[in-house]
Amino acid sequence: MNYFPFAFSNRFSLLGDINLENKIHRTKQDLELSGNVILDLTNSNPTKLGLEFPPNALSHIFSSLDLSQYDPIPEGLNSAREILVSEYSNRKIKTHTNDFILTSSTSEAYSYIFKLFTNPGDEVLTPNPGYPLFSFLIGFENLKEVHYPLKENTEIGQWTYSAETIANCISTKTKLIVLVSPANPTGSRTTAKFWKEWEELGIQIPILLDEVFVGYEFSGEPHYIPNSPNFPLFICNGFSKLLALPGFKLGWILNKSPEIYHLEIQKKLGFIADTYLSVNSLVQLATPELLPWKSMIQNRIRTRIMRNLSMCNLLLAENPKIKNKSIVEAGWYFLFELDLDRRDEDLILEILINTKVFLHPGSWYGFSHNRCFLVISLISEEDTLRQGLEGILSYLK
Repeated sequence: MNYFPFAFSNRFSLLGDINLENKIHRTKQDLELSGNVILDLTNSNPTKLGLEFPPNALSHIFSSLDLSQYDPIPEGLNSAREILVSEYSNRKIKTHTNDFILTSSTSEAYSYIFKLFTNPGDEVLTPNPGYPLFSFLIGFENLKEVHYPLKENTEIGQWTYSAETIANCISTKTKLIVLVSPANPTGSRTTAKFWKEWEELGIQIPILLDEVFVGYEFSGEPHYIPNSPNFPLFICNGFSKLLALPGFKLGWILNKSPEIYHLEIQKKLGFIADTYLSVNSLVQLATPELLPWKSMIQNRIRTRIMRNLSMCNLLLAENPKIKNKSIVEAGWYFLFELDLDRRDEDLILEILINTKVFLHPGSWYGFSHNRCFLVISLISEEDTLRQGLEGILSYLK
């Protein structure tokens, strides 16, 4: 064991042993180093899957920008925020430029909102099943993550938000509630019905609504944002999924809080943003030229998702070991549960070793260890997905 004549922050110990190497990922790396080709069904990076923003268009957009001036506006350049106002107006959501704070990513947006409302030891509610990154974002602020369960309909493989269930998880230490719509990996959405039920409860705890997967909805009740909420509400989004530009690092916070709180909230968020000034000027200057490409980018991704979803449903239709499948009303992920008395991580490792197909176990997303869920990215390349599913089905015979 290494000795250090100084102390590291206790944040690291709160996150667990970060030096503990994941056995599944280590096995995958070892197989690749041995020359094996791994069929990775977990990749959700569009720039590695033939779904990237057109490179020639990017070159043209950036070649026409005046990059010689730097205007450090903490909230973000007016030109960038004005195009975001237009974007939300197209969705029938009323906003103004002074409702937005630009950030370098949605993860940074989370950190700003944590700093705005919480002190070390406070609690943040997050959905379960949900995205494992939340644990790290919350832990690095010396906060405690508390899960609230999503409501499952096992007959159709649907997971929904319940206002009553979330309310029942609130304690005196709860300072923020996180909602994700469409959710990763369940596709759950905050519908108009959900918000009506929530507002009737009269709870004033601030809500962070992450909508990075908005635009990837296919059926069921749509994702909805209340125009005049009676509680503090913050919408987070960015270019990662919206434009298939995860490397361009632009996100934002849309403050939809009641007018009585709005000005003070914006002043404090602006102070946080001014402290870091993290958002790159280039991407802000390019934003008015980048956003009009949204429809084309998202149509390509939606087409890939729908083709892959049809393939999953077709190939997995007759296998008796498949207990149920998600209906995939929204998002980029496909879930299916196997009728096996096995730990999902053990099964994933066996499949990887024997078929060279890599999936994610559902327990990494908060699904019960007593159930065997597998998670697949629906933006995988189609040939890779087909070969991977065939390999899995062959192994499960």
